[in-house]
Amino acid sequence: LNQRDSISRYICLADTNNFVTIVTNERRNLFGYVRDGEMRLNAAGRMVLEEYLSIETNETGVTCMDVVVMPNHIHCMVYLPNDSGMTIPVIMEHFKSRTVNRYCVGVKEDGWAPYHNHLWQRSYWYDIVRNERQFEFIRRYIRLNPQRWDKDATNAAHGRETDDINSCIKKLR
Repeated sequence: LNQRDSISRYICLADTNNFVTIVTNERRNLFGYVRDGEMRLNAAGRMVLEEYLSIETNETGVTCMDVVVMPNHIHCMVYLPNDSGMTIPVIMEHFKSRTVNRYCVGVKEDGWAPYHNHLWQRSYWYDIVRNERQFEFIRRYIRLNPQRWDKDATNAAHGRETDDINSCIKKLR
């Protein structure tokens, strides 16, 4: 098997922990703000967190793990057993749909900031966690994300130095 076939086989046959990042369209800060290294969720941010946690109820066999909702994105880890019949693309499609529907209600009924064209960017980023070193690194990254907001590439006001989570994860493979 070539590497691609090997990875596809791994994805289909193994239980997986998946690190997912979804960013708002135009990287708009819609879910709250960071102050003194702590994320302060607004009503929209609390809704996004609620919808993430409801994945376990809505998607059979899926386990929600670590999560942080930031002003303009969400980082999370999702555990998929190989017999769940679920995939990250399906889970993310459902999650995005539910959050968009609830966000539209919040705009109309509660005065939430409107978004332009789309709530979320069209795509999202995810990676399969391949070993314990990656797993622990990602858990720590999620936990510390609010403290590192000034280094977050999705933050329009970030400093000169930004975190490159993708490179770090690849090095830990």
